[in-house]
Amino acid sequence: MSLLPPPPDVASGMGVYTTSTGRCSGVLRSSREDFQVNEILDLGLVEKERKAGYVPVYSVRKDGVDTPHAADELAESLKSKVNFAGLKDSNAVTVQYASARSSRADDPPVVHGRMFDAERIGYLPRPISRGMMTGNHFRIVIRTEEVISDRVEAAYLACAEKRIPNFFGYQRFGLRGMVNHRVGHAILARDFRAAVKIFLGEPREGEGPEAREARRLAGEERFREARELLSPRQDIERKITARLAEKPDDYLGAIRRIPIVPRRLFVQAFQSYIFNRTASEAVREGLDLSRAEKGDNWTTLAPDMLRSTKTHGVKEPIVGEAVPLIQIVGYGFRNYGSRFDALMLSILKELSVEPSRFYIKEAEELSNEGGFRHAPLLAKDLAHESGPGSTTLSFSLGKGEYATTLLREVLKPEDPLRSGF
Repeated sequence: MSLLPPPPDVASGMGVYTTSTGRCSGVLRSSREDFQVNEILDLGLVEKERKAGYVPVYSVRKDGVDTPHAADELAESLKSKVNFAGLKDSNAVTVQYASARSSRADDPPVVHGRMFDAERIGYLPRPISRGMMTGNHFRIVIRTEEVISDRVEAAYLACAEKRIPNFFGYQRFGLRGMVNHRVGHAILARDFRAAVKIFLGEPREGEGPEAREARRLAGEERFREARELLSPRQDIERKITARLAEKPDDYLGAIRRIPIVPRRLFVQAFQSYIFNRTASEAVREGLDLSRAEKGDNWTTLAPDMLRSTKTHGVKEPIVGEAVPLIQIVGYGFRNYGSRFDALMLSILKELSVEPSRFYIKEAEELSNEGGFRHAPLLAKDLAHESGPGSTTLSFSLGKGEYATTLLREVLKPEDPLRSGF
């Protein structure tokens, strides 16, 4: 009998494993130094001297802070909004790149933030964008007394053979509460009150008594009282409760108090849930994710083997070593008749969601057209070494891919949160 994933995996749509190894008691992130991420970017020619119209660019080493909060603090120092190429987890040590958006920004050689250090590396003719990002290189320590080299090798082989689904990882959904995609589902149903109550009112694992009481009060719509108990770190919750204390029925207005990047995450998380469910069903039905077949949307890989190139239609002849694409559902979804489209349509029907609902007239900034995502996880530079009490993994993944997708294949944790995911 194959090993069944635990409830958090199922709740996020990751309903299968690819490899047949057993569970491991290993723990991630015993310290933040155990989880290191370095962005791989193609910045082009970085000028050492400032030219007219150029913006300063920085290498930013973050330790224990998420990207949006680091961006806000860096922006204050540069007197300009800033761009990062990607979002990174707070529970890690990461090296990212950021630039000012304005050519009139200040350009101090170093910026020491509360939980980051930024060093100016030069100037670019345009701000950093997501398109400059190739991927991320990871160095991750698993603390365990078990010998897990066989599990690592099995997962690495499955990666090399492009058999592991390109799941959106736990972070997308909020592992402590698994609420993000359910908030998104409520937004698609235009039930903004339910969306707010799910986000504010449902408990998160690991929160203290005051936070739990604040969520209980918010669930009872006692927003003014709830706000008094929220900590400064719960800044999004504080913005929402402040609005509802002022205007108790303005649930959409409260959602709009959330900064735009996390505000959009809710619908994106629901799209990710549908993608994960579709990929899981594909594996259950024995579909080959490693190579495109006639009738698939497909793509070829860039020379770096971490990025896909052009999206090709189901009627185009497959050329070279192509990989299949699975749609990310949105208002632009079409049934092309691919082997994945049928699975996705069945899941959408089960959830009573029409693709047209992703165009949200009431909050157009949350609308999402959808797109495509390559079906298999793309990885390279796979290496590992074992020492007393630990095993260290290093690998590179394409942008938008999750290290935890690979790590769950190695550890198959019974409780992902307690295992450091």
